[in-house]
This record gives sequence, structure tokens and C-alpha cells, in this order.
Amino acid sequence: MSSATAAPDSCASPDAPSAEKMAPPSGTERVNCRVVLLCMFVANTGLFHGYDNGVVSDVFTMPAFREMMGWPAVDDESAAFQKGLTVNGFNVGAAISAVLCGHLIVDRFGRRPALILGSMLFALGGAVQTVATSAAILICGRLIAGVGCGVTSCAGPAYIAEVAPASIRGAMVGIYQSNVCLAIVAASVLNYYDHSMHDGWRWSLGVQIVVGAVTAIGLFFVGDTPRFLESVGRSGEALKILTYLRGGNAEAASAELATVRAELEEERIAGSATWSEVMSNPHFRNVVTLGCLVQFFQIMTGINAMVSFGGTLFETLGVTGL
Repeated sequence: MSSATAAPDSCASPDAPSAEKMAPPSGTERVNCRVVLLCMFVANTGLFHGYDNGVVSDVFTMPAFREMMGWPAVDDESAAFQKGLTVNGFNVGAAISAVLCGHLIVDRFGRRPALILGSMLFALGGAVQTVATSAAILICGRLIAGVGCGVTSCAGPAYIAEVAPASIRGAMVGIYQSNVCLAIVAASVLNYYDHSMHDGWRWSLGVQIVVGAVTAIGLFFVGDTPRFLESVGRSGEALKILTYLRGGNAEAASAELATVRAELEEERIAGSATWSEVMSNPHFRNVVTLGCLVQFFQIMTGINAMVSFGGTLFETLGVTGL
């Protein structure tokens, strides 16, 4: 990724407003492609969640993997239990870190450091899984990768939402979610081709190392979000990065940063809301309730079980080659 200090380039839309003019009203603002590329890069962290969830589905059915785990040809009670621990080791790590890292890491140290930490943990977890020689080591690797994924699941969408212009913010965050699904498909395709290889399962799990490491390295070359920098008093750096992301339009960046500053001051005066206040306010209560119910019913459809145990299910049905 380009440094935030780089000079403006031809990447901007040809008809983008000049630096001497104010940005157009919301909804008609010109979008510079450098912010789109940045959002797309950060959205790669969505690959973490999808890939790690989907890859084990067919790895469970690979002959070499089953031999390493000491599983019989047909799952017994012990094999089924270890499968559950392998899948849920990742889920537990992701759930706990996603809940805790928002205040402890993302808001305190910044979105970028959190993303780097999460990406490195994901790569480390992938490495532990790749070299695993027992169920305990494999589950430990899944837990580490899950913690990393939980951190990036919290910081990634926040980073994208804070750097993207309002006109494309939803689309950019949507790319993150799309990458979750694309990674599930990619994991299935790779598992199909290396299913019968002796170390095929290690190749499949090893992809996590590459994806996590490349993302972590790339994140060293981007800045933190202007909103976070402004919130910690680094206004000069915030303006510099925002000007770069808005195609060098310093006047428009200054106006946008002033709006961000006013929002932060309003939040500071209002203070933090308690859960009782959230649930007693109809507007916030409805938003929280709707969001929770959407996630709950999505899980109740059974799609998560299909993603993580689809390979086992299809093998039991005698279906191969999926």
C-alpha cells in the first residue's frame, strides 16, 4: 500500500474537484481510487474468518490427516469430539477476543495496530495448525487463529467505515463480508485439489500463514484512521492522511476533519451509555435487538454447521468431489 505521505497521483477520478474547491455535498462527492484500494486491502482480513471456518470441513475427510489424528475410517465418539473441539476452538477464541479487544486494543491503541496484531496471530495460528502432530497442537493453533480473527473482525470494519467516504462506505464494508464467503469457496476448491496428497492438509492449512503474513506486512505501510488520530490529539497527522485519501483536496479534508472533531466532542460531552440506557431507548433497543436476531436466525439455519462439517456430511452420504 502507498504511504500516506505520497504525492497525489492520476489515480483520482478525472473529473475530481480540484484542491481549491470544497468537496461536493454528500451523495455527489468524488471518490478517489486510493481510498477504494485501501479499503479493499483492509477487507482482506475478512478472508481470515471465512477461510479458517471453511478449510477444516474437507480436511477432516483427508486420509493423511485422519491418519495423523489417529482417527478410524469411520468416526467414533472420540473422533467426533475432537472434530467439535477443532471447530469450536477457533470460534471460542474469535468470540472472546472480538468482545474484549474493542475497548482494550482497538479504541486504546488504534485500528491499524489491532489489525497488525490480529493478522500476525492469524498467521501464527495457521503455522501451529500446519505443523501439528496431534489433536492438542491442532486445537491450540485453531484457538490462536481464532483470537487473531476476532481482533480483525472488530478492527477491520471499523477501519473501513472510518476512512471510506459516506457515498461508498456501505459498499466497502460489504466487500469485507463478501470476502468471508469467497474464502469459504476458495478453501473448498483448494481442498478438492489436494485431498489425496500426503501433505495436502498441511498445504490447505498453511495458506493461513501466507494470507496473514502478507496482510500484516502490508498494514505497516498504511496509516491509522483520521478519526482515531483526531481522538488521541494527533490532528496534524489526521489531516495529512485524510488529505491523501481525499485525492489531495486539503480544503475538503479540513472540512471533513472539522465534522469529525465536532462529533468526537459531542460524544465526549454525552459520555458513555450504559446497557440499561441502551435498552430503555426504543431506537437503540430496536437496532440492537434487530442485529442480534438477524445473527441468531442466521446461525439457526444451520449454515455454520454446513460450512464446518459439510465434508463429513457429504462423505457420510457417499457424495465426493464437492
